[in-house]
Amino acid sequence: MTATGPRQKTLALVRSRRRTAQDRHRAQRPIVILFSDDSTLIFARRMREVLQAADPDCLIEMVWFTDESALSYRQITQLLPQGPDRVLGGKQLVSLMCDPSVRAILTSRIYRAMLRPLNSPVARWSGNRPCILSFLGGLDFFPAQGFARRRNCDAVYLFPRSALADYAQQVGQSTQGWQEIGFGHPSVMRAKAPPADLADRRDIYFFTQALSPSTLRGRLHMLRVMAAIAKANPERRVFIKLRHLPSENRQHLHLEKYDYPGLMAQLGPLPPNLLLTDITMEEALETAALGITCTSTAAMDLLRAGLPCMVYLDFVDAYRDPLVPPMRKMFQGSGVITSTEDLLNLKPGALNPQWLEDMFCPDDLGTRVLETLDRFHARDFQIRRDLPSS
Repeated sequence: MTATGPRQKTLALVRSRRRTAQDRHRAQRPIVILFSDDSTLIFARRMREVLQAADPDCLIEMVWFTDESALSYRQITQLLPQGPDRVLGGKQLVSLMCDPSVRAILTSRIYRAMLRPLNSPVARWSGNRPCILSFLGGLDFFPAQGFARRRNCDAVYLFPRSALADYAQQVGQSTQGWQEIGFGHPSVMRAKAPPADLADRRDIYFFTQALSPSTLRGRLHMLRVMAAIAKANPERRVFIKLRHLPSENRQHLHLEKYDYPGLMAQLGPLPPNLLLTDITMEEALETAALGITCTSTAAMDLLRAGLPCMVYLDFVDAYRDPLVPPMRKMFQGSGVITSTEDLLNLKPGALNPQWLEDMFCPDDLGTRVLETLDRFHARDFQIRRDLPSS
């Protein structure tokens, strides 16, 4: 047993005081989570939930960045009924990035206003400022540009696990200053067990995506497939889960060219159990027995919830859709890519556990993020310890 001398007692006291000061520091300085549209707001809500699960006393502010906003009133009242804690424009966001009273800024998108401060060595190397931590926006089929925009963030969290090596290879030594790379995303956390009532559920959801299928023929094909499923299963409800209403998000980054409500009106009489819905993803997952999608991040939500998922990539004009090849590559070996025959017969494949392990992060994400923030704010002490003694 090691004796405890005066030096050990002093070090223990210093560590204890440091932890106490660190706890007070956490409570006093908020973590800001940015959002500007439905996707980033969903990220912000889930990130808040993950952080609060790790530390219930964590102070979090939901901040609406309006310079690149594409939110409708319906969406913000549905997803954030209490409203944002702050509303910021570009200049205010730049000021926030050097505000010593803020502990961190978390974002799933690198906004244009953020680029200049991120690329400024003076701004990056200033000591008493928030940690800028960026996640991916979701499934990133073309990550090279996203990697480049994040190269000067203080921390970057990526998925799947293989993306960490890809990021290191692409960014390499171009990052100057402190940076930490982590694995995970609040929407892609380790899958849960199937719901206890799964065998009794009847609802089927087709989760639409703004850009894919990209052609009119492809979208009509998906509607006819859903109508065929509804007709063959009159005891089930088949929902077409809309990403947004036709009148919404006209300035959205991903603008929908052919909306499903308009296309359904063109097809004439459809089975009465083929329905449209604009409920939230969380609400859909509460009753879904099975989820179908083409290239949507909804596939990850379904798998995370322990629900059967079918990714269908053989729709009409799929060869013209730029999102199909990367989706096929990303889900290769997953077991969830389905054929037309299996889709019509509602026969999902068996999920590959190894693929799941590479894609989904452990449920300690909130704790790891908070530890990253602690290491960022302690980085000046690390630098001092590395300096040669005089």
